[in-house]
Amino acid sequence: MQKPMFVPDLLTTRLLRLSNTLSLYSNRRYPQEFDVSLPEWRVMSIIAAGMGATAREISRVLATDKAWVGLSVKKLAKRGYVTRSADPKDTRRVLLAMTKLGREKHDAIMAVARQRQSRLLAALAPGMADAFGDSLDRLQREAEAMLEELGPPVSDDSDA
Repeated sequence: MQKPMFVPDLLTTRLLRLSNTLSLYSNRRYPQEFDVSLPEWRVMSIIAAGMGATAREISRVLATDKAWVGLSVKKLAKRGYVTRSADPKDTRRVLLAMTKLGREKHDAIMAVARQRQSRLLAALAPGMADAFGDSLDRLQREAEAMLEELGPPVSDDSDA
């Protein structure tokens, strides 16, 4: 890569643009075809993968706001895709699980997501998909290290 001269040349901007373009695709397709928004799909995918049984765990995995996750869970529960129940070990925690209907919806969307991934990876030169995946993993680890170096977030209680 050449030395960036302008913001659009920065790796972070290029990755953001790609991410936003792919999100726009999902934001259009998933509600039309599956009646599930992209945020709802992301929450469903984490629950289905067993990576998060609470809104807090899901927000940690997705590196997003817990309130955003909570709103998505509320909508998914209302449509019968997920259930909420008190944790028998700690009644302050609410456990989330997929329903049969939710699992069917998840699996249908996942099939589309896999097709999209196959199409995207086919755009890479032969043998580059694994290298690209490894590169993304390395970039993610480095970004997390950079964030960790900043320390904990600072609360801003000002009204400015």
